[in-house]
Amino acid sequence: MADEDDEIETEEEKPKSGSKKLLIIGLFIGLLLGGGGGFGAYMMLAGGNKPEVHEEEVAVIVKEPKTDPFFVKVDRMTLPLIHKNRVLGNVVIDFSMEVDGNDNKMMVIRYLPEIRDAMLRHFSVTPIGKTDSPRNIDYPRLKKTLKDISNNVLDDPLVMRVMVVQARLF
Repeated sequence: MADEDDEIETEEEKPKSGSKKLLIIGLFIGLLLGGGGGFGAYMMLAGGNKPEVHEEEVAVIVKEPKTDPFFVKVDRMTLPLIHKNRVLGNVVIDFSMEVDGNDNKMMVIRYLPEIRDAMLRHFSVTPIGKTDSPRNIDYPRLKKTLKDISNNVLDDPLVMRVMVVQARLF
């Protein structure tokens, strides 16, 4: 009986050499693939050899100094949702106007009450819903109209685009 216990203990104590070999081989393959992928990415991003450019093909491009875009945030503007001269509900929208440069941002902020007034007057008689589904807002048309109204009040195309951040129907 003691001999059987000794044999069982010796079999359990022996490490499995096959699993260690598989682990080492798996790690080696992982290192090869990772290193190869890293080297490939380095070569692609480094640019490698640049093609030769003949002097005749070189075009002079003059770039204007680009200013950073600034955003003027307009919160809680309530517009009526009109269809066939009837008010279907009210839409509360939050939107931002993108302008180019800090001076233009300050100009838009200065004229913001006039811009809001012009927008309210315009949308009190103009529907903002889609023609086939009046309870759904026509966002592309709304954004274009908001931009046009803003630029008309400013007498200068300072607003580059309008982004509707949120619209809630009440």
